[in-house]
Amino acid sequence: MTQILVIIAIALAIFMLPRLAGKRVEKNGSTFSSFSEISGWLRLAIMASILWPAGAAIYLKPWNDYWPMFFFVGIGPVILFWGIFWVLSGFRK
Repeated sequence: MTQILVIIAIALAIFMLPRLAGKRVEKNGSTFSSFSEISGWLRLAIMASILWPAGAAIYLKPWNDYWPMFFFVGIGPVILFWGIFWVLSGFRK
């Protein structure tokens, strides 16, 4: 059950991060978002957001009834980080 939730969280992150990164308006008026325009720090944050829960899952083995600890140690910091990023990016715009 927990593996499915982790896969869903990763899939949501993959689809939602381009929207969080923002869209750019070109001179001809079209909007697009490109992965090549993502900064190095944002790429590092995305990779850490994938590797941190994966490493926590390997270490804590949440499928052995350690899911509360996995939530607080593995998924909780990632959700907290992206929540803070979302709020701060809202203040910048």
